[in-house]
Amino acid sequence: MSNDQLTGEPAIWASLITSGVQLGAAFWLPWSDGQVHLVNAAVLAVAGVVVAFMTRSLDNGGSIKAAILGCVTALISLAVGFGWEITPEQTVAITGFVGMAVAVFIRQTSKPKSAFTLAA
Repeated sequence: MSNDQLTGEPAIWASLITSGVQLGAAFWLPWSDGQVHLVNAAVLAVAGVVVAFMTRSLDNGGSIKAAILGCVTALISLAVGFGWEITPEQTVAITGFVGMAVAVFIRQTSKPKSAFTLAA
């Protein structure tokens, strides 16, 4: 499978995966509807990160930060849905740390446009 096939249509791949999850839950997996929805939400959040990285040149990478934070939140919700016990304070600590880590590593995307760009 070529790289173009994997990067050309993230929404189609996400739909295939979520449909597979639903199929598996309907026949083989002992998951509740809520757990299936959480898995699907996490898959879509990961697809959002992929799209943010693929389109970073359009917005100077600004959407990557929000996509990563949204993905982490979806993954925490997924873990809670499958029995992970976490307090609200721990959730805030995790998302705060991830937010800072993303800001450190993707800080170059948050730069003002030059005066020449604004005048044009």
